[in-house]
Amino acid sequence: MKERKLPPKIKIIEALSAVADNRIIIEDLLSSEWKCDSASSPWKSYKILYNEKENSIISNDSWSINQWFLWYPAIAFLLKIWKLKYDETVLEMIKDINRIDIKEKVRKDYEWMYRLISWNLHMKWYNVDDFITQVEYIYI
Repeated sequence: MKERKLPPKIKIIEALSAVADNRIIIEDLLSSEWKCDSASSPWKSYKILYNEKENSIISNDSWSINQWFLWYPAIAFLLKIWKLKYDETVLEMIKDINRIDIKEKVRKDYEWMYRLISWNLHMKWYNVDDFITQVEYIYI
């Protein structure tokens, strides 16, 4: 089986924002199938399949399938069910930051997107270093 690559760190931030904005829908924890609503479209959602016994997870987003990254829907799900540990204060920091606007400005330039999100956090009077520390903690 092919090994997954680490995603860009910006995907941790997108996953945190999906959790903060309640876009992860877990209807039945005993099920093996959940969904994550997209940030870019109210009509788009991703299906997430998770098997705790086999320690496996997959999402039907194209990056997870084609690029072998664990992409933000699956990361968000793992955050939501506490398989990835983090300090919940980061959810308040990232909540309501307009990711769609930022994403449209920078497209796939993840470094620039990271900087714009940091700037938005700074403008909301949050400690950006604390936020980045949490992102790094989740990433490792």
